[in-house]
This record gives sequence, structure tokens and C-alpha cells, in this order.
Amino acid sequence: MGQGLSFKKCNLRITMNNNNHHTQEISTERLVVRRGQPFTITVSFSAPVHSYLKQLKRTFLIAQTGQNPSKTDGTQIEFPISGLGDQKQWSAALEEQDPCFWTITVKAPANAPIGQYALFLHASKCHRHLGNFTLLFNPWCQDDEVFLGNEAQRQEYILNQEGVIYWGTENAVLAQPWDFSQLEEDILDICFILLDVAEHHQRDKDHTRRKSPVYICRTVAAMINCNELQGILAECESGQCYDGTPPSKWLGSSPILRQWFASRCKPVRYGQCWVFAAVMCTVLRCLGIPTRVVTGFTWAHNTDTSLSVDEYYDEDGTLLTQAQSARVWTFHVWNECWMARADLLPEYSGWQALDATCQEKSKGSLQEKEVLDKVYRKTKKLHTTSSSSETEFSSIPTALEEPVNLFIQLQSESSQILGQDVPLSIEVFNYSGGEKATHLVVRAQSLQYNGVPVTQLWKEEFDFILKSNEASTLKVFVPCSQYGKELGENHLLRLTATLRDKDSYVHFAQEEISICDPPLTIEFPESMVQYQPSTAKISLLNPLTEPLEKCVVAVTGRGLVYRQRKYRLGSVQPKSTEKLQIPLTPTQTGPRRLTAHLTCLQLQGLKSYKTTDVAAA
Repeated sequence: MGQGLSFKKCNLRITMNNNNHHTQEISTERLVVRRGQPFTITVSFSAPVHSYLKQLKRTFLIAQTGQNPSKTDGTQIEFPISGLGDQKQWSAALEEQDPCFWTITVKAPANAPIGQYALFLHASKCHRHLGNFTLLFNPWCQDDEVFLGNEAQRQEYILNQEGVIYWGTENAVLAQPWDFSQLEEDILDICFILLDVAEHHQRDKDHTRRKSPVYICRTVAAMINCNELQGILAECESGQCYDGTPPSKWLGSSPILRQWFASRCKPVRYGQCWVFAAVMCTVLRCLGIPTRVVTGFTWAHNTDTSLSVDEYYDEDGTLLTQAQSARVWTFHVWNECWMARADLLPEYSGWQALDATCQEKSKGSLQEKEVLDKVYRKTKKLHTTSSSSETEFSSIPTALEEPVNLFIQLQSESSQILGQDVPLSIEVFNYSGGEKATHLVVRAQSLQYNGVPVTQLWKEEFDFILKSNEASTLKVFVPCSQYGKELGENHLLRLTATLRDKDSYVHFAQEEISICDPPLTIEFPESMVQYQPSTAKISLLNPLTEPLEKCVVAVTGRGLVYRQRKYRLGSVQPKSTEKLQIPLTPTQTGPRRLTAHLTCLQLQGLKSYKTTDVAAA
């Protein structure tokens, strides 16, 4: 190499650096570091270097990223080996020198663009390629916008690859396991390909924008759902997913991301809100942004800027809500990401809501403003006349002053195991001064999680007379034979009771319940020892009155079993239990989770999981 530097090789000291940067699980063969934190390399020379101080003065490093790196756009940076100085600049320092090698510490600024970098050593008119590295966000660095001060939260929201996603109803919250797999090496590459594809479609060639977590989060959110870009997932809108994988069958993010990449970036079929949120969580955690999956229940979804949600029922209590109308979702899943917001007031920094589920395009802030103006004008018309004892609102319609003589209440268990009849209790109260001849209609229909009805399942009608001030309780059952085969993927039932009296007044009650899959039980020791063989026992009880046909159990467990294993159980007879023994040998220490997923002709989304603690050998 010119002027006395004869370059031989560069040791990127991958094991040490990756351990220091919390990326050792991503790779042991490539350098993956985080911005704002130094990493160390050793440059060896084939001939002794004399007068190293003189050599250092005309030697510098070059870091570059992107397809066409340039000093002008900030994707090619030159910096001397002079010391670790300004946190906002690339810097390098000579930590140790010998005639035949230099140990150099390099630090990317805490606001550097994330991405794939090449590192060069330049001396005089020659420069040599030292190696490549990947740069990520750094929640351990106080100067990084994604800095998170709590170590337990960093472990959970950056490094934890296994979690649960909540769903069900507000009165019966259920949990399903999810494997985020954000630390698998090929997932890191796919995440950066995802950014490349997004920027290509948006015709955005400015790689320096990747320094902003806000920009990264918005770009990833746009890429998760395929409606806008050549995105990762297609949404299962109708509930019919015969030409793809039903959302409930996915066990983790990595198969989705790998399928998207292998298909040359064609959208994977299918996803719904919890799948979108889980894949988004994987991508953002992989890139270094603290991210979590959040579930909300009884979630109003407005589509027409009216700031209200109206539900329509026919005279028998059948929900008539259409897919594109405003409705109340049983549950909705989205993400929260942790970051400082330099573009907003300080109090808005922290957890930021981010939703990758495809939303209807807004009709514009002008229409929303007009709605708000109307509400404001109507509110202004409300005037009160106050005394020491009461306040009256003159705009209250007189119809509300009519006494309510009948009252109806519908009660049911918030969740029910598939195979059992669903018990309902309808209580009717007559507070009037006379008898009431009434007609009651009780219905059940299956429902998608987003509030769209699927199928009418069951209906019963009753006529009875209520005496003055009488309360009557009616107990009925929705037979499993009526709802079992038409539940829909989300296993939700909307129950309604409509009471009509002789004066044609209608009284209405409703309830939503979850139909839970039968238990899939996993048994194995609570603690194991690394490399010592063990056994897991999986048991399935068939609660139905018909056999479960073509049963297959898929088993996964990072550090417990290699990749995914599938076991065919064949048929499981009614009211019987089938057991399966699975040999496993733990290879990784710490908490390890085994997940089992059963599919058959009657059931698709039956999952269970259990965690064990593996001690070092």
C-alpha cells in the first residue's frame, strides 16, 4: 500500500463486536453493529509500518452505503483516525499499534442512516476494502432517538423473539403464541430488501432518510399491506381464504417474510390485523426500534368522517352491517414503537401508535372540520337553566321522556368450548301497570373480528304474556350442531334478543362471545439441561360428536427442536383423547418455548405453548 502501508488483511472481530452490540444472535459470521456505539477492528500489514504517526496523517477511513454512494448526498463519508469525538460525526481512533498491525475503534454517529455499509482504508492515492457491516438503530445509546432507558424493556421489545398476541372479546381475552424471529440472519437481509422495494416504488433515492425512525416506521407500515405498494401481505377481506393461508394458521413472521422474498416480492396470502402487526413488530425490532403489539377491544372504526358508528338490525335482530361501513370491531391489533419525536413537542415522545392494517382513505380534513363545526354549533344551541337543585337541557327531545315499561337483558358465558351448546338467559321485566303481550326473537350469527357478519346460524321465537310488574327469565341453548360448522375463522358469535310488545315498541339486547377451540395440552419438565434428551407429551381431547379427520400437529421451538416438525395423528374419535410423544434435545440455554399447532378438517387454528428453562450443560 502506498507510502509504506502494505495492507494484508482486516479482522472485523465479529464475535466480540456483535456481543457488545447485542447482535450475536443475528450472526456469528458477519459484523452487525448499532449506531452511536464504537466497534473495534484490527488491520494487519504484510510489512512493518514505521513512523506510524506520519502515516496516520495521510490515512483515513471511508464508510459508504446505498447503490450509488456519494459525498454530496451523505452516503459516502470520509473520516480520519484521530479520535472518537463528536457524537454527530463518524470517527475513529487508533487504540493499539504495532509495526505489523493497527487496532482501530470506529464509531458511527447516533443519527447515522441504518443500512448495509462497506468500510475502506485510504492512504495516499490507494484504498483497500476492509469489510462490510450492517448498521442498526441503538436503543442502548442515549444519543439515539430510539433510546430506551429500561433494560428489561430493551430485552422484551428488541431481543425477545417469542410472544403472544391477544384477541377474543373484552370479556374473554385469549392469547395465541407468535414467533417474531427478528434475530434470524436472513430476516435482517429481508428487512433491508423491504426498505429498498418501498423506496423504489416511492421513487425515493435519498438513503439518508433512513436515519429517522419516524421515516422507517412509516415506510415499513406502508409495505406490510399490499394495497399501496408491492407489499408483504394481502388482506383476507371476505373471510374466505381458500387460495392462500388463512390468517389464523400462521405461527410466526419468518415464514411470511421468506415467502414474500422467495416469490420475488409478491404479496403473501393472507393476513388480518394481528398478522400485520406481528410482522411489523418483527421488522422494526430487527432494525433496532423498540416495538410491541397492542390489542384493543370493542374498537370503533369510522369510515365516513361522521365521528359516529351506526349499527343496523332487521326486525328479528339480524346485524346488517356491511364490510365498507362504519362498525365496531370486536378487537383490533396494532403496534407501538418507542422513539423521541424531534418533530413534535417533547411531551409527544415515547410510545407511538402505528397501524399497518389497511385503512380506507380519508375524505379529507375539510369534511372532518365541517362535521366538527356542526357538532360545535349544535352544542352551542344547548342552553341550561340552572337552579340550586337541577340543570335542564332544553334540546332534549320529548320522546326520551316517555316511560320505558319493558326491559330486556341477555346474558351468556363470555366464552364457550367448541362442541358445547351455548346457554342463554333472557330476562324480561314489565314495569307497566298492566299486562303486556310480547313477541321475543333470539338469534345467533357468526361474526368476523372487524364487525362484519358472516352467517345466520340459529333463530328461535317465543310468545308470552307478562303481568304487571312481573319479571320472567327464559333459558335457551344454541346447539353446537347449528353453529359448529359455520363459525368463521375468528370464532365469534353475535347473540341478539328482540322483544316487541302489542304497541309495536321494540326492545333490544345483544352480546358477543368467543367459541374456544378444545384444549391442546403440552407436558414436559419445567427445567431441562442443554444437550440432554427429553420428551414432550401433547394431548388432544375431541369434544365433538364427530371424528376429527386428517389431524396434523406442527411443532416448533427455537433451541428445543430443529425447524418445524409435523406429526400425522389421523382421526381422533368423538369424546376421546389422542396423545403424542415428541423427542427433543435442547441446544440453547435460557427460557425456551415449545409451540404446537393442530389442523384438521374441522379445526384450523388450534394452538398451544409451554415454556421450559434450559440450564447450561
